[in-house]
Amino acid sequence: MKKLMALMIAALAAVVITGCSSVQVATKLNDQKLTLASNPEVAHLNGSTWGLYILSAPVLTGSTAKPDNMAFGEDTVNVSSVVDMVTAKSKALGGKEVVDMTSSASSFWVAPLFIVFIKSVEVSGNSIK
Repeated sequence: MKKLMALMIAALAAVVITGCSSVQVATKLNDQKLTLASNPEVAHLNGSTWGLYILSAPVLTGSTAKPDNMAFGEDTVNVSSVVDMVTAKSKALGGKEVVDMTSSASSFWVAPLFIVFIKSVEVSGNSIK
């Protein structure tokens, strides 16, 4: 039991040290078009978040309202929350639309505690004017 508790504390410490959500922005496009639309490109955006859950209850997740921060007890690891984060960043950069948006969601159990699992969601798209 002591080893298990030490493992849980180490895992929690690792989660606390790292950010659980982020939006990466690529604006260096080398005069390449991101889409067939005639609108000017702003950037390619990639947003992601992940979190620690016990059964279906969120414990520690990435804050999609404030990227690079954590949220406690908030269920932010879902496509809707990450799409909101990516489109908000697009708007902040002067974009009027996000096109070619794709998403990916996954989860896995943390052995040997099959009630604890980590969920992650990633959304990317192209911001245009």
